[in-house]
Amino acid sequence: MKLIQTSDLHLSASNDKEYGLGVLREIFQTAEINKVDAVLLCGDIFDTYADLEALRTVFLEETKQFGGKIYFLPGNHEALRRKSSESGYHKFDWGNQVRVIDKEPYELIQLNDEVEILGIPHQENYGKLLTGNPPPKNTKFRIGLAHATVSGMSFAGINNEEEDGGILDSNQLISLNCDYVAVGHIHSARSQIFGNCEIAYAGSSRVWRKGETGPRLGYLLEIENDRIKKSPLVWEKAGQFREVTIDLLLNGSPEKNPDFYFNGFGPNDWIYIRWNGFVEDMNPKKDFEAMLLKEWKSKFRVMDFDKDESGLRLISGIQENTFIKRFADEMEKIKDKEDPKTWERMKRLGFEMLLSGKN
Repeated sequence: MKLIQTSDLHLSASNDKEYGLGVLREIFQTAEINKVDAVLLCGDIFDTYADLEALRTVFLEETKQFGGKIYFLPGNHEALRRKSSESGYHKFDWGNQVRVIDKEPYELIQLNDEVEILGIPHQENYGKLLTGNPPPKNTKFRIGLAHATVSGMSFAGINNEEEDGGILDSNQLISLNCDYVAVGHIHSARSQIFGNCEIAYAGSSRVWRKGETGPRLGYLLEIENDRIKKSPLVWEKAGQFREVTIDLLLNGSPEKNPDFYFNGFGPNDWIYIRWNGFVEDMNPKKDFEAMLLKEWKSKFRVMDFDKDESGLRLISGIQENTFIKRFADEMEKIKDKEDPKTWERMKRLGFEMLLSGKN
């Protein structure tokens, strides 16, 4: 049996609608090409409740590219700005292909003789799971679906992740007799094994905000020979977040041309540009930025700039400083031999020491 796990697409009717639908289309096309049995959507497929209402029919139209079953577990964003008077998701017509999992505290679905799904809808408090554990496994494998922050897992850069929503304890998931848990909510891919249970985030399936670096992923789950094999799937239509540092020469002009900085980037990429250098005049930088906005911005999904410009320092007469010029020339000679980040730190520290009058 084959399954695809994905989450956090954040489809929006008002923000990058076609971009999000392009990724959704790729997900279902990949599912069809790989002949998977079902797609597991682990929450935040829509950005808000209003987006779910507005894009549900478009979403269902895209599902027609895939012949298997779709299990959709709403996340915290599907409930975002939903009025208390509005009922759950079952009031909508999802057709026969899509099954919405939103019954608390859990919903148990048997796919076949080998696999069952334990859906754990997004909840502010998962205490009910402790008092209402599901029955013992009726199949060889139990795959959990959830949308939450799982405590006990290692998270890097948690300040960039979503902090709202419920917290699931990893010990809770182990006690539910899950062999594998597909989780949404955290936008960077990661997985961890607890006992006999693997808990895995595929991460966001699109670049939703600044700083979400690396390819956007889903997972292909292949269940055979008494094991669940997990393989990454890269969503090419999602593009990547690309942070570009443009080093400026002493006269304020860039060291390289745009082709160098943007080599290998694609139309769905989010380009974030930082300026770096000690310069005598910022006008060449200003002209270069204007040229990028005019000739290059349309080539990418997003292009924006670091407004803080903390890496840029204006120093009058710097080109006439013999020591600075000589140091800059010597640094250029070793640039290709050093790690780029190490070289940049060396150069900046050298400039600061020379400008402060130190040897």
